Amino acid sequence: MADRERLPNELLRRARGELSQATLAELVNAEIYHATGRVSAVTSKSISDWERGWYSWPSADVRAALCHVLEMPDPAELGFQKRRTQRSQQSEAIVSILDLSGDHPVAGSVGTLRLPAGRSYAGVEAAAHYYVAEKTDSSWLMVETGKDMTTSLNRPDRRSLVLAIDRDQRSYIADGRRFVDRAGRRTGPQPVSSANVIDDLTIGIIWATANADTALLADDAALAKSQTVLSHHEKRSRSEIAHTELPMLNPVASQWLGSRFCARHITRHLGRLSGQPLFWTREQRGEEASAWLLWSHKFEYLRRTSRWFSDMRRGFCIPAEEVAASPGYERVMLLLAVALMEAFGITVELSPEPEHGAVEGFVFGNEAIVANWLGGSGLWYVDASAPPPRRSTYRDLDDHLASDSLIAQPTSERRLAAFASYLDVPWRWFRRRCEELAIAGVDDIAHPRSRLLSTRGLNTAVRYVAHIDDLRGAELARR
Repeated sequence: MADRERLPNELLRRARGELSQATLAELVNAEIYHATGRVSAVTSKSISDWERGWYSWPSADVRAALCHVLEMPDPAELGFQKRRTQRSQQSEAIVSILDLSGDHPVAGSVGTLRLPAGRSYAGVEAAAHYYVAEKTDSSWLMVETGKDMTTSLNRPDRRSLVLAIDRDQRSYIADGRRFVDRAGRRTGPQPVSSANVIDDLTIGIIWATANADTALLADDAALAKSQTVLSHHEKRSRSEIAHTELPMLNPVASQWLGSRFCARHITRHLGRLSGQPLFWTREQRGEEASAWLLWSHKFEYLRRTSRWFSDMRRGFCIPAEEVAASPGYERVMLLLAVALMEAFGITVELSPEPEHGAVEGFVFGNEAIVANWLGGSGLWYVDASAPPPRRSTYRDLDDHLASDSLIAQPTSERRLAAFASYLDVPWRWFRRRCEELAIAGVDDIAHPRSRLLSTRGLNTAVRYVAHIDDLRGAELARR
């Protein structure tokens, strides 16, 4: 959590006493259901995240349940506090999206919503417009608009978000410019889907989209120039580019350039492969895996390779330490990226062994193609024909995954459920949220401006999970 200091919550840890994190999570879920009739999705990882300081202000339901279960009079006694700061008495509040719940700024006010940084993400601050919303039914809320609101939301120089707050103090979020576009076509109160409720799913989507969009827009001209300057490498069977050759690019832009080159390199040499090839990828965190969901060239790459091979596999190495170090919203994005691959008929396999994380990206199908853009010493390293020692390494890893994948299951649904379990993402909650969001679509939550990004991957993954019980699930997902 690079955009703010993360402080462990010792008060919550001491209050938990001899209770395990899993037991406390079960008691909290039971208390929320007893008090509200709503099914919640608190897990042992949720408790761990709060104790480690990933989140400092859980939802009002959770705070009340924790106070009841742990017999504390106030959330402050459990170490919970809102991390909101003021630049000055007259300036707008800066609120982390991770702390949105319970108490909110006054309806009609404008503040700044901070989206966290990451390993490559720099973090984003967006204008947040807070409004009270009226629920018309279980699916939609209505927000009153005005000319001043739409003018402010439509500023081209700043990303904006609409925060709708219902009478139960739950928060819902919508992309500002998308909201304004609808308001220009429909007068009166504007709808916001109840599927846009702020939780790990919506936070992850907004976090990844806004950070990637901001970074790629910032270096758009430099990227266009760089592609031209480096285009002669496309003709080479082996190529390696150091970061120092393009020092002006920000980390996300550098990764985009390397990823695009590697995808094109593999595509040019697909004819050398045979059988059921293994595509090995190095993403270990949701931030890295979000590229599959958002970068337009990666969606097209998945579509083309899945059509080339009727039966293909994709391998990941995700050690348990990386899972433990990832906040909930980032783990949800990793699960969505894997769902996208399964939507294209790709069988995903998983190794938790840390030593496998050092193996570069490759494709192995009797022959071996090297294509690495992540975790290496440069922008990319590609080779149309890997040397024998590396082919031996790839063959060993191929055999290991084929026999010992941690999520080996006969169906896509069961593989995804096993992967969700490994990530400590509640599968039933994830399924339900994808079903809700599949109806509304993700574009009202996060609508990228960069020409290099698209929400097709996000929508495909969400729809696939929502329809995974349908025999035509994959077909529905690719529409």
